[in-house]
Amino acid sequence: ERERERERAIMPKVSIWDLPDVPKGQLPPHLELQRTRVLCNSDAPTNTEKIQYSGAYASMGVDHSLQFDHFSNNFRVEVIRLTEDEMEFDMIGIDASLANAFRRILIAELPTMAIEKVLIANNTSVIQDEVLAHRLGLVPIKVDPRLFDYMSESDVPNEKNTIVFKLHARCERGGPRLTVKSDELKWSPNGSEFLLATEHSTSNSTSKPKTYTSFSSSQDSLPEFSNNPIAPKHPDIIIAKLGPGQEIELEAHAVKGMGKTHAKWSPVATAWYRMLPEVVLLQEVKDEKAEELVKKCPVNVFDIEDIAKGKKRATVARPRACTLCR
Repeated sequence: ERERERERAIMPKVSIWDLPDVPKGQLPPHLELQRTRVLCNSDAPTNTEKIQYSGAYASMGVDHSLQFDHFSNNFRVEVIRLTEDEMEFDMIGIDASLANAFRRILIAELPTMAIEKVLIANNTSVIQDEVLAHRLGLVPIKVDPRLFDYMSESDVPNEKNTIVFKLHARCERGGPRLTVKSDELKWSPNGSEFLLATEHSTSNSTSKPKTYTSFSSSQDSLPEFSNNPIAPKHPDIIIAKLGPGQEIELEAHAVKGMGKTHAKWSPVATAWYRMLPEVVLLQEVKDEKAEELVKKCPVNVFDIEDIAKGKKRATVARPRACTLCR
């Protein structure tokens, strides 16, 4: 009986006629926050939970279904930082599932050029031919893939779908060990220089010998490559190490492809997303407490603002830097 009296004191009975009307067409602040913000677990940024049911707020006159017109009018992309090797951008007005779709597209569905076929004339190094070809395939090529066509099994390698590199390195006897790096891959704008196997037996001095490619013109004659020769993106990638007397001679043919076929065509080393942190001070933090708060944050999210009469107040200066470390 005492427990019931205590409950009545905490939760007094209220007549249904005295309850406020439920607003139509808008949500209370706490529900609007839940609808527009995706809750994120700081330990696993992709572990999100959100109200997905389109009729979740129908009783309040709010349509929660996905409207294409609303999405196209409100979704926008803001580039925060752009360098030669890195890009950071904000996607505003988008759900976490669609942000993850963009991430997967960046990894698997953007075309690049990568070495697909390796013709080895001589390899006396300790690296097997298959391992050497695999390492060459992972060397990124600095070229715009939009300038080339996809190559099918029935297509003939030509200047529009194939890039040819040649590599010839030899470690002389009596000398030190030689490190072969990616800058040894030299672009061959005229195509392959290796003769087809059938041409060695049926060579005719009157006809041009056939090679593994059929280039009708040189690639360096094109305006896109005249002042910007094709080369590996990084010149210092180690391909192999040769001992005295060892030699590697080969041709590498690069073609256009996508990461869903093989990871060597993936244009990004990594692509990830996270929810943009929203840091709000629920009450003013002043003077000594403000300085203590600024010192405690390891990534300098907070800053101190001078207010009247020599007093100080903490402000949120860099919410993007927050790592949710608490």
